[in-house]
Amino acid sequence: MERFLCDIDWPTLLAFIVVTLTMISTTFLTIRNQNKASNSQLAISRESADRDREKSRAEFISASRQAWINSLREEVSFYISGTFSVWNLWQQKNGRADVLKEIQNPEYAMLELGEWSVRYGSAISMAQKHRAQIYLLLNPGEDLSRDFIGAVDAALKTVQKEADPTEANTLIITKLQPILKEEWERVKALDGA
Repeated sequence: MERFLCDIDWPTLLAFIVVTLTMISTTFLTIRNQNKASNSQLAISRESADRDREKSRAEFISASRQAWINSLREEVSFYISGTFSVWNLWQQKNGRADVLKEIQNPEYAMLELGEWSVRYGSAISMAQKHRAQIYLLLNPGEDLSRDFIGAVDAALKTVQKEADPTEANTLIITKLQPILKEEWERVKALDGA
């Protein structure tokens, strides 16, 4: 055995051990660095996904709020148009009253009154429909919404009393502007503008 230990080429063995240890340590360091890089890339990917998700959420909310603004504008314009339609029907009825008296034909007068009543009922129904849709778009817990709803109700009451709704409709628009502005500010804040 002594001879065996003496016959070993120590420099070659030492070189082999060094090369083996270098390969093992290099492999270990490579795996460790690869894991660090993977974890780093995973963290970056998660952050990017979170940012994208938040951006998508903000874009969705922004689009929803813009759709709400457009819907409210449309319903208010239909409602105002409806109150003017009712007012025009009152004007038509009052203008025809003298003519119908002169004709002295009760059947014709009743027929025309019946037709007017149908158109009046339809116009009131449409105005009430748009008023209900406006109510559904608003939050009655907010002061601006309550003021606006009061103006909407006042316009319908005005026209039902056979009065010109122009002033009441102007008040509706005046009360609507702060609501739209507040909502637009929310949309801009979500868009980061």
